[in-house]
Amino acid sequence: MSSITFDQLLPIYRNTILVGDSMEGMLRIADDAMLDTLRLLESDDRAFEDSGIAIRNPIEEIVLGGTIKVELSPPRGGLGILAKDLDGLLANPTHRFKEPRRYYLIAERFAYNDPVIPETISKYRVALSFVEAVTTAAALVDKYSAEATFLGPGRLRVPILYRTVDLKYAAATSVEKLQDFVFEKIHKDQKTAILASVAVELCRHQPEDERFIYLLRHMRELVSKAQDSYALFASEFSYDKIKSKTEEAIGEYTNRIHKTFHDIQNQVMGVPVATVIVATQLKVAAACGVEFWSNLAISIGATLFVMLVSVAMYNQFQTLANIQDDITRQRGKLDRDYAAVAQQFTPLYERLTRRVRTHRWILGLITVICWVGVGLTWYIYARLTAIGLSVCM
Repeated sequence: MSSITFDQLLPIYRNTILVGDSMEGMLRIADDAMLDTLRLLESDDRAFEDSGIAIRNPIEEIVLGGTIKVELSPPRGGLGILAKDLDGLLANPTHRFKEPRRYYLIAERFAYNDPVIPETISKYRVALSFVEAVTTAAALVDKYSAEATFLGPGRLRVPILYRTVDLKYAAATSVEKLQDFVFEKIHKDQKTAILASVAVELCRHQPEDERFIYLLRHMRELVSKAQDSYALFASEFSYDKIKSKTEEAIGEYTNRIHKTFHDIQNQVMGVPVATVIVATQLKVAAACGVEFWSNLAISIGATLFVMLVSVAMYNQFQTLANIQDDITRQRGKLDRDYAAVAQQFTPLYERLTRRVRTHRWILGLITVICWVGVGLTWYIYARLTAIGLSVCM
């Protein structure tokens, strides 16, 4: 871990007067804190290497109130960023997406934690907000090479290239409107798709390196066209249409639920018939005669019949489970896409869920009754048939 911090270097940057375009200059040692920092650089090789500051005077000349010659170069990346000006900062592609945590701009004489913000920095931060909003609509964003790929009417590559001179087009009001448009939760996917299409249409005929600046310059038009396109999209989903589509889906699910009983009603209607047969056809069998074999056949037939009914019931339980999954998905889509009116249709989906639950209960009850009947059949068989199967074999 370094023994020096970026904040310790800031006084040196502020008090160094550079000569021409070089990074060499004269530094006046104004206070004890600066003196301690310079002596640390002279005595600690790690601090010296991390700082990027070279002192050209002998150590004995480093005294309070003295002036020494220094050469500035960027410190270790983990400490912070030193740049001649904002354009120097923007030379790094990642800084066109996000403001660095710690930095100092020599020309602007601005440090990251200064309370007074120059207009260029304010504009820079507005541009960063614009980049964040626009790239949200991109299909692919590469921050290390500073480019975004949009899919709209075709595929378009937009390098995120801008300089200080371009920041005059960064309008805070338009950026706020764009962020409100993109980051609002309602129809978020549709809005980003609309923004991507508008961005492609606006700058597709521009030279590749000028596309982002064109979007920045025409920010108001970008926001306006995106909002107009969304208004057109939203008009296709009026309350009446949402209600109509929801009620249509509810009707379809209701029919599917009813069909689960309709498909097996013949088997279910056979249950009372089978009960009558069992109740009237079983006879007392004291010997291996017709009565014995008739009782056995009726009991086995009743058991097979209930087994087949149980298989049909299982299939209908699975169908009801699939219907419930579809209802849950449809309700989730309604909540996600039409959150403003979703609550008005919630009771319809709750009634469907209750109906599914009722059908499950009825089918389960029928299945239980059938197996109780099987149990009673074999009980009656055992009571009426005095001899075992092995005797008659």
